[in-house]
Amino acid sequence: MEKNPFPYPSSLQSVYLRELVRCAKSCYDRGWSFGTAGNFSLRGDDGIAWQSPSGLNKGDLNPDLFIPVEIATGEVVTPLKTLRPSLEMPVHIGIYRAVPGALSVVHTHPQEIVKRSRSGKDLVFHGEEMQKALGCKDHLETLRVPVVVNPTPEQMPSLMSDTARYVVPGVPMVVLAGHGVYAWGKSPMEALCFVEALEFLCQTSPEQP
Repeated sequence: MEKNPFPYPSSLQSVYLRELVRCAKSCYDRGWSFGTAGNFSLRGDDGIAWQSPSGLNKGDLNPDLFIPVEIATGEVVTPLKTLRPSLEMPVHIGIYRAVPGALSVVHTHPQEIVKRSRSGKDLVFHGEEMQKALGCKDHLETLRVPVVVNPTPEQMPSLMSDTARYVVPGVPMVVLAGHGVYAWGKSPMEALCFVEALEFLCQTSPEQP
């Protein structure tokens, strides 16, 4: 059957899009997504993702502004829209391809995560209670969050396929060095909670050798 060229989110997806908008405003209010920084998405039906548009203040998003993008191709489904999806959309698509359970992706720029990741080395934590919020069984495990080189705009499209190389099983995020974090979850709020946990760890824990 031919796909609908004008998809519309289901009732449940509409609920999640409203939640995602609240998450985006929360990131803006915390100073993590100043100006037009940050981007947010939701996995939809029929192989599409609903992607936040480029160039808009993330404190003023609304659910009707999200743009449907095919996960398989990275192409916008409804080209008549005047808004364009975020330029960092390829990372979102790469995550949805690599992590079947990811329903939503939150990308924002918490200050301590940005500072800690500038070296380009993975973020490593041990002995911290907050690690349990990111999948560790207890604080005695070692948590390693992957940090990858921040691509140029010309390199960004390659992350549709390359992101899978950086995903660590059981770790719901990846960080672009000196830039920001992409976190995913079973809901927008879960993804945001993962960002909060990582930012807390970066604020309060010593750097591991």
